[in-house]
Amino acid sequence: MPEKNPVAANLASAATDGLWLDPSVPANSYYIGGVQVHFPFKPYPSQLAMMNHMIRALNGSQNTMIESPTGSGKSLALLCASLAWRQSFMAKRRQLLANVNQIISRFCRDNHQLLVAKFAGDIDADDAELEHASAPDKPSKPRDPELAEPARPKDNDDDDDDFMPTAKSKVPEETKNKPNHDPAYLQQMALIRRAETVDYIIDLARTRMPDGVSLDDLSVLSGFKDQGEEASHAPRIYFGTRTHKQVSQLIDELRRKTPYRLRTAVLGSRAQTCIHGRAKKAAASGESVDDMCRTLREDDNCGPFRAYRKIIGHKKLARRGELEIWDLEDLVSLGRKNMACPYFASRDMAGTAELVFCPYNYILDPAVRKAAGINLDHNVVILDEAHNIENAARDAGSFEVTDSQLSVLAFECAKLIGDQHVHDGELLTIGGGVILLEEHRVLRTFAETLSNWLQRDSNTYEYRDFETETSVWPKPDCPVSLVLQRLALTPEVVARIKSAFSKIDEQNSSARSQASQNKSMGLPAEEQQQLSAGALRIVESLLRVLDHVANGSKYASDFRMAIIRSPNPELRDQAAAKKRKRYSVGPQQIPPFVNTLAFWCMNPGVVFNEIAQQSRSIVLTSGTLSPLDSYASELQVDFASTLEANHVIDPARFLALSIECGPSGSPLEAKYRTTDQLSFQDDMGEAIASIAARCPDGMLVFAPSYALLNKLLARWEVTGHLAEINVHKEVFIEPQGGGSKDQFDKLLAAYRDHLQRSSDTLQPLQRGAVMFAVYRGKVSEGIDFSDYYCRTVVNIGIPYPAFKDVKVVLKREYNDAYSNPSVHERVLLNGSKWYDIQAFRAINQALGRCLRHKNDWGAIIMLEARFTHPRNINRLSKWVRSHMRVFHGFNAARQQLESFYNERIQDDAALGTLIDDAVITLEE
Repeated sequence: MPEKNPVAANLASAATDGLWLDPSVPANSYYIGGVQVHFPFKPYPSQLAMMNHMIRALNGSQNTMIESPTGSGKSLALLCASLAWRQSFMAKRRQLLANVNQIISRFCRDNHQLLVAKFAGDIDADDAELEHASAPDKPSKPRDPELAEPARPKDNDDDDDDFMPTAKSKVPEETKNKPNHDPAYLQQMALIRRAETVDYIIDLARTRMPDGVSLDDLSVLSGFKDQGEEASHAPRIYFGTRTHKQVSQLIDELRRKTPYRLRTAVLGSRAQTCIHGRAKKAAASGESVDDMCRTLREDDNCGPFRAYRKIIGHKKLARRGELEIWDLEDLVSLGRKNMACPYFASRDMAGTAELVFCPYNYILDPAVRKAAGINLDHNVVILDEAHNIENAARDAGSFEVTDSQLSVLAFECAKLIGDQHVHDGELLTIGGGVILLEEHRVLRTFAETLSNWLQRDSNTYEYRDFETETSVWPKPDCPVSLVLQRLALTPEVVARIKSAFSKIDEQNSSARSQASQNKSMGLPAEEQQQLSAGALRIVESLLRVLDHVANGSKYASDFRMAIIRSPNPELRDQAAAKKRKRYSVGPQQIPPFVNTLAFWCMNPGVVFNEIAQQSRSIVLTSGTLSPLDSYASELQVDFASTLEANHVIDPARFLALSIECGPSGSPLEAKYRTTDQLSFQDDMGEAIASIAARCPDGMLVFAPSYALLNKLLARWEVTGHLAEINVHKEVFIEPQGGGSKDQFDKLLAAYRDHLQRSSDTLQPLQRGAVMFAVYRGKVSEGIDFSDYYCRTVVNIGIPYPAFKDVKVVLKREYNDAYSNPSVHERVLLNGSKWYDIQAFRAINQALGRCLRHKNDWGAIIMLEARFTHPRNINRLSKWVRSHMRVFHGFNAARQQLESFYNERIQDDAALGTLIDDAVITLEE
């Protein structure tokens, strides 16, 4: 690949951003935190607070957390504030670079000999600088406006091309004729090597101020130097959220509601974007789309890949095109019409985009981040829906691999080793190309060693949960390093495996590059026999975690190594059995157990601290970040500020109740020892039936677990409470685990269809609907139940994580070990506090399902005695805890609830009359 022209490279780095304002989108202008923000309407107070908070953090290169309730316009405020800040930053950056370039130009004009010494290389620089330092000191001259070229205003489409020399200095002809002594050439070099030139001028000024440079100039240069790389860097914004559906919602907000237009990109997987028929069939049969994609490209059988640049240059995606801001669905649709690959087009466009959207696991997971080409250096990272970020970061730092996956890896290596023959003294695969025999043998031995160890009958397990057994290291008498040593995975052996993997990976890349070059020259493509992408990912991930757990690693104590034996799901699930890899050794017999090797990360900071070190700023935001206590210590990141914004809804439009006892007076306390009591189950059923009889339209009921939910529903079917609920509400039940995507989507559609009514009526339905679900389930996460889809959220119990779950036990022990400030520099919340926080974050997330916009209304009911205590109420989100009303008896709470419903229904009826009158007036 040809080396880039240095002048062009410098110009590209200094290029202005492509952000412009669409005049067809109405917007008001506000100055917030010293930045002009264009906003589509008068911001709510909470939005002003969010934007001010965020802009100040970005200006100071700081990290911040923002909690703003769902329905408060959080997404719109984040988009407008971040883009307004970037626009302001780029304007200041352009001005700073213009000023620095002018100072350098004047220095070049008046200090030719020093310039020759620095850049021409044929005069002793020390002699030139000694002559400069010993020259008589002259007072710094004020700038002559006729000599200095003023900074020219730049159009947003232009580059910072301040490379043309200003007025030329008088240089002797004999000097100008020497090689590389031309003043224009030297000035060009000084501007290209801007940072180096600035350092040179500052160093000279320590002995004597150079000609043409003033104290004010020196101050500008020092400020430029202090900013380092950021002074010449155009920050990209990475906007991550939990799911692709939420990414689509963000893009829709940006496109429809804001005037900001700029180069955007969306990152997605091959499974979501591939339009090739064979790859889609592979996905349907359980095969890897990634592997099929690579095979098709290497065999030159992927026409869409060859044509992917058609999308990049398409007029619809160009500046001011109708799809300048696009979503993955737009790109896939465009790809199908042009038979061009959306996946590679999106990857390519992300490299030049100013705003990149993606699910946040693309940012958190180091392997995914590398594969997606995400560069966080000096860039801004915004993570929305970040209430699960601690768990997501721990998962990103962890790795699990099964014995069958290791067997596939060993089999692939053995197949490549066996498929070779000698030709002209070279080892070749049957399909052509050099095979690295010894390196593949190393990887095969590595995979077989781990697989055989996992399958040993002599393995012992200290944790048992139903049919699953687990053994964890370190143990008191056996650290992880000793286990690795027994497996012959010493540092020397691991280094050898790394070297083998590196050579194989490098050879594969070289082979792909050669195949691409042959293709471009019209030469026949040779079939390349290589390890699958999945096999390579396994080796890469294993080497990454082995680095972390090795003796001497600063993260060695942050990991737990485990082996897990569990029943093979293929014995019960024929669909899973069909998805078995086509590679197998020996007969096609389904093993009774799956043996898994796990490296569990206990410290999310292993992953997140690296992100923080690279980024300019990190913004964590969600409707339900509370409690905020643990983020800084868990993620190992300093958050300079936090904000808990108020809700935009009038407090009169929502009711928050905490009820201690049921209708018969039994305490509603869903603890392990009380949930089996029939008095608790019956009073809970009576309470929910009573609420269902009064609540209009939709209602959500959350339980801590499927076990408790199923227990309650079974009891209510016997007592008649479920039938009583069904009189007033059509009953829907979230399937365990949420079910398949299609199954859940159908359930949600049926719930919505039952509540659907014509848009011109605000009267409640005679018979609404109720959805029974669990905390942390699909219903509780990220789904919009606005208006009549949810008028009441009922919360049963407190959803603590499973107490005996191995990972929960290990995490609590880990936090306890790091909770003593006298022993550890990094102090964590103890295990009990961490355990509590997980429960209350899940509750806060469920509470946000209703009250989705300013004119919405609804009730939040805590059927749990523990929420009558201030300590627990204070762990709820600010907008809930400040309005919580505590009732010890159910009847008084029911009266309050009934009164609230009646007032809201009457208000809606009055509003409906006003709408009808307005329609009649317009018709007349």
